[in-house]
Amino acid sequence: MQTLEVYWYKNILEVQIIDPAIFTTRNRTVYSRTIKVYQGIDNPIHVVAKNQDQKRANLTGYALQVEIQDPENEITVAAYAVTYANVSQGLGSFTIPRETVNALDQRHYLLTARLTNNSTNAQNPLYIDDNYSVAVPMQVLAAYYSTDPQSPTLTEGIVDLGPL
Repeated sequence: MQTLEVYWYKNILEVQIIDPAIFTTRNRTVYSRTIKVYQGIDNPIHVVAKNQDQKRANLTGYALQVEIQDPENEITVAAYAVTYANVSQGLGSFTIPRETVNALDQRHYLLTARLTNNSTNAQNPLYIDDNYSVAVPMQVLAAYYSTDPQSPTLTEGIVDLGPL
């Protein structure tokens, strides 16, 4: 008997807020894992905001935005507002719709995050590691193809098949 094992993993984007009241770092995050998204399906991404002491940050009064950056053409492809699941714990999520992922013609992009103060509109970068990097790699992979069969369209016309 053949067995097909499948797993459900959350795509988690960890971002770091610099808290000026903290002078020590408990666990240094050296690098972040590449976020993988798949064409043909909606891709939910969970966001966890932490301070430099690796404790969850309270984001009350702040809006968090994540953007897909195209480093080759130096443009922002799409921007998404993070919907908070628990604002006091810095937990939220956003979904990259399949239409957007299907339109991405390259395989490698970057994700960046920014924090906006709702009262002053001041924007701050969110870092992905302790080296003050702001961009995490995003890889676009083909996985879910269309289930609609594509039949060739026939048009009337004259076809020259050569000499008989």
